[in-house]
Amino acid sequence: MTKITREVWIDAPKGKVWEVLADFGNIYRFNPTVPKSHSTSEQTSGLGATRHCDFGGSGSSIEERIVEWTEGESMTIDIYEGVKTPPFKKAGATLSVKEDKGGTLVSGTMAYEMKFGPVGSLMDSMMVRSQFEKAWTGVMAGLKSYVETGEQVESPQGLNFEPVVALA
Repeated sequence: MTKITREVWIDAPKGKVWEVLADFGNIYRFNPTVPKSHSTSEQTSGLGATRHCDFGGSGSSIEERIVEWTEGESMTIDIYEGVKTPPFKKAGATLSVKEDKGGTLVSGTMAYEMKFGPVGSLMDSMMVRSQFEKAWTGVMAGLKSYVETGEQVESPQGLNFEPVVALA
């Protein structure tokens, strides 16, 4: 299983950062690769909430659900369906927040396993991992920008990727 971990310090209280993350259907506000998203369940946050995310003009999309939830602390998301996405056997992400030096430290780990055994591993090492490392770094930089400025992030241009730390 491939794991990509990023951390970012955000100049905002933990509660404000959590409020943005907990607004599950509206990830488009801070994820520069998702121009459209919406809740697909009556429950818009917490365990069992689901969402749909579109990725630009490529026609690719994913369906996600929250499978673990600790209010105000962390959530784990399962990507359970995708259209025009890499051939994942399993994929998801965990995000956690903690108070740190007058702000909030957000840690995010994307984890996935490719289908097709050795061929999938080769695809991962040749192109998928590098694409997802860039995308995950963009998500964290976008979250920082959106929380600190209140302005929706519509592209990775202009984002400050410098404070995002790669851990794996």
